[in-house]
Amino acid sequence: MGCFRREFLRFFVLLFTFACACLAAERRTYTVVDLGGLSNTKFAHVNDINDSAQIVGISADHAFLWENGVMTDLGTLGGKRSAANAINNRGQVVGESDTANGEMHAFLWDRGVISDLGTLGETSSAHGISNRGEIVGAIFGKNVRGGAVLWKNGVRQSLGDLGPSGSGSTGISINDNGEVAGVSSGLAPNSGGVVRAVVWQSGIAKDIGTLGGLHSTACALNNLGEVVGWAQTSDQSTNAFLWHDGFMRNLGTLQGVVTSSSRSQAVAVNGHGQVVGSSLNSKGESRAVIWVDGKIEDLNDLVPPTAGLVLTRARAINNRGQILVELQMHAESPTRSFLLTPQ
Repeated sequence: MGCFRREFLRFFVLLFTFACACLAAERRTYTVVDLGGLSNTKFAHVNDINDSAQIVGISADHAFLWENGVMTDLGTLGGKRSAANAINNRGQVVGESDTANGEMHAFLWDRGVISDLGTLGETSSAHGISNRGEIVGAIFGKNVRGGAVLWKNGVRQSLGDLGPSGSGSTGISINDNGEVAGVSSGLAPNSGGVVRAVVWQSGIAKDIGTLGGLHSTACALNNLGEVVGWAQTSDQSTNAFLWHDGFMRNLGTLQGVVTSSSRSQAVAVNGHGQVVGSSLNSKGESRAVIWVDGKIEDLNDLVPPTAGLVLTRARAINNRGQILVELQMHAESPTRSFLLTPQ
């Protein structure tokens, strides 16, 4: 009996070792590319990546397009500052820029030409663009709260908000089905004003709720209609969420997170349902993370330790699984950006 028990234990240990080896072999790892920056700097803030690994963001106060190791300055609408917020698979870029008269206007950059989407006397910004070329963002007038807008076939139209009328909204992301995700102000019973994550479907704004608290924000959606962002929980802290078909799922945090007002945030989702963002760790430090099938991993554990980096947040992910991440140790310190490519 003792001999049989020893053999069984030996077999169990071998089986467990083999299983662990298989899991280690299947674990994702990433190569790291430093994106650098404009004006001979190494600093950049990244916002989006398409399936061809074209990347957009802001560096040295100008919008940029990064491709195959080269960062190109996209210029401005005549002012000093611009920022690129999104890019589609056709290489079209949207964002906002100062104009020569000091206003900030939404822009579209397409094949080397930057076009003003704004209107004189208004402030505007463009945050998302679909592969069909439809653009979403917001406009602001003097003494008027911002309103979400859609640019389609050269025509701008209002998307409205949760109300009452004029309470304010912003379109942040649009998919190829014409669905829009973003944020809107509104009213809640016995709570006064709230800010809520919303989805516009067929032109109608839908409040997608919270995780038990008052406020939420939608940051992105994919062609499956999956929406990600952050939402308050019942204790008024905030966690990352994934919403689909009327259900909001709490994506949770890295293990050992201490109580905090902002514990995790999801900022992007690709067509395979992979979500990226940031989470506090057990020391209360922000770390870049990925959620796959609802399970969270610290991206710092998936890059070569020889890189010597501390990745504080993930900003975007494409359908090839490539991820944009940033390193910023303090709110006042400059941001460095990197491209992670799965091996």
